[in-house]
Amino acid sequence: LLSRARAYVGPDTAVTHMAAALGIPTVALFGPSNPVKWGPWPKGCREDNPYRWRGTQKVNNVILLQGSGDCVPCMEEGCERNLQSDSACLQNLPTIDVIEALDGWLK
Repeated sequence: LLSRARAYVGPDTAVTHMAAALGIPTVALFGPSNPVKWGPWPKGCREDNPYRWRGTQKVNNVILLQGSGDCVPCMEEGCERNLQSDSACLQNLPTIDVIEALDGWLK
């Protein structure tokens, strides 16, 4: 099913990594996670590490959108440092940024 997708949008999960590895145009949503360590590997990427510490970035078939804030990436499990708390950097990620990234792949 995933291999037949025209594009994929998702958070830092295994499915996002699979989409990137399959070469599917992928919009990866990142908040508190460190993209240098956990960013999905773009298909055909030969670099040791394709991502910078922070910010929105495009490498091959992956657009990595990262929330803003001086604390990003904090590498915590939510702003209150527990799994039940929200991550403001993800909650405040502008929807228009996601739509524009996806639209760029689908044109």
